[in-house]
Amino acid sequence: SSSSMEGEACSQHLRCILKCALDLSCLEMHVYLALIKYPGSDVEFLAEKLGRDSNTIYKALRNLMEKGLVKREYRILRSGGYKYIYKPIEFDEFKKIALEKLERWIREVNKVLELVENGGEGLLKNLD
Repeated sequence: SSSSMEGEACSQHLRCILKCALDLSCLEMHVYLALIKYPGSDVEFLAEKLGRDSNTIYKALRNLMEKGLVKREYRILRSGGYKYIYKPIEFDEFKKIALEKLERWIREVNKVLELVENGGEGLLKNLD
């Protein structure tokens, strides 16, 4: 049984917000949400839950770690090997990062709007 979160694509609107403002892909957001639900998951578990291959999930996790949204921990296995498990940062922390990114994005949009208002010269130079 797959929950509605898993197979479902983001709506255009949400995708735009995630991509533009938070710099996240839909898959990265799904992985983050899955980790909130199942903190301490490994790549295989997430791949199975989200119906994607491990490599794809690993890349998403790596991006989330680079963005400071996910932490990785090292676990020694009884069998003698080891594996990595992944945990989301606290949601309050996520919210803070998301809002900071949004505010930065809004400032950028404002700059562009000012350029357009002033005849768009600065904008057109960058398009050449």
